[in-house]
Amino acid sequence: MSVRESLLTKLQTQTERWSKQIDQVRAEAEAKMAKAEDDKAEAEIQREFSEKIQSLEDQIETARARLGELRDSGEDQLDNLKRRIDEWLPSNTN
Repeated sequence: MSVRESLLTKLQTQTERWSKQIDQVRAEAEAKMAKAEDDKAEAEIQREFSEKIQSLEDQIETARARLGELRDSGEDQLDNLKRRIDEWLPSNTN
């Protein structure tokens, strides 16, 4: 597998993981909202989970940008991109 293909696979796999995490966070938020006793508790739950979801969505957006960058890059740029992507991705994907 080429460096480009390897990086594309890493980014796509991590993006899928983050998408699944968003689904899990939403499900967890819905469960907590169902148990909330008042509007104040619901608002706090909504705020907390909105922040988590936004963070994951930001990561996905960055990954998509890096995917585009990777697809458009020349061979001479791959080493630099690989280093940047490996530093940015969570350690469990490297």
